[in-house]
Amino acid sequence: MIKKKQNEILFFTKLFYPHVGGVEKQVMELSIRLIKLGYKITIVTEKYSDRLKNEEENNGIKIIRFLPLKLKFIGLIYIWLWLLKNRKFIEEADVVHAHSVYVWYWPFRFLYPSKPSFVTFHGWEGTYPIPLRNIIIRKIDAFLADKNIAISDYLEKHYKIKADRLMYTSVDLPKIGVNPRKNPTSILYVGRLDIDTGLTKILEAFSLLKNMKLSIGFCGDGPLRHECEKYGKVYGFVDPKPYYRRSAICVSPGVTSVLEAFTYKCLIITTYNNPVKKDYLLMTPFKNWIIVEKTAGGLAEKIRFYVNNYNKAAPYIDHSYNWVKTQNWNNAVKTYLNLWHLN
Repeated sequence: MIKKKQNEILFFTKLFYPHVGGVEKQVMELSIRLIKLGYKITIVTEKYSDRLKNEEENNGIKIIRFLPLKLKFIGLIYIWLWLLKNRKFIEEADVVHAHSVYVWYWPFRFLYPSKPSFVTFHGWEGTYPIPLRNIIIRKIDAFLADKNIAISDYLEKHYKIKADRLMYTSVDLPKIGVNPRKNPTSILYVGRLDIDTGLTKILEAFSLLKNMKLSIGFCGDGPLRHECEKYGKVYGFVDPKPYYRRSAICVSPGVTSVLEAFTYKCLIITTYNNPVKKDYLLMTPFKNWIIVEKTAGGLAEKIRFYVNNYNKAAPYIDHSYNWVKTQNWNNAVKTYLNLWHLN
């Protein structure tokens, strides 16, 4: 009996395990579930540390790493040459899917015109205004790829691309029940402690609430660590789940953190520091279930109100929790398989 060939999926991603991040987690979770469905997964990624192997297997995933050059244009040419030398990975794949780095595949779109290729646009680069170069690259990506997935609606507006599929970050629901009686004064921030995140405005809001007895925690690290320590406890880059569990309010502006907080029935009260970040939060299906303030003063007032009237947060919490239950990994896998026409 001839054994049926497995469908082979080749993922490109700038960073991957053991590096920690939202894209890295999505690629890992998708890969694990695809393998369980009988697919073969190979991931090509950068070797960001000398301690990493050039090739290894993890959870059944074949990981191939190359050492990147730090020079932008020359570095890209180097990646193209490396892929040309190692084109067997492309040739063996039934599907090529790039996570934000479709630019790696540009020349090979013409070398292998019949090879199905796709791209997921995971987010923006954190620079405002968005450089024209970044917009052009994404428009070329969208033009060359057979189809694309955009993680959130704001990408269509700010990069002027048309998404074939819209998704939001997938999350795991807690295996242990969520504490329904949280202390309303417990507040959590999850993410990098840096200026570009909008954290400065959040800290300013905390300074306006110094007369209140708040229990503030920060899961993250960065240049603003010392400032954060003036208002609460900095835990560093740790698993935030235990901290979501005991926090009533989450002030993180990152969508991954927002959705994770939803799963632990936290009330989201946050802010933004530029128009892209505003749309990042408000061009979403959950825009009516989060509280987003433009100013530090407005943020402080909303925190004060809900700390003192936490029962009024129930509609936000209930709606967001019911919605986030649909944002699971199995549904994410279905979206990818439908995109590839492999379902």
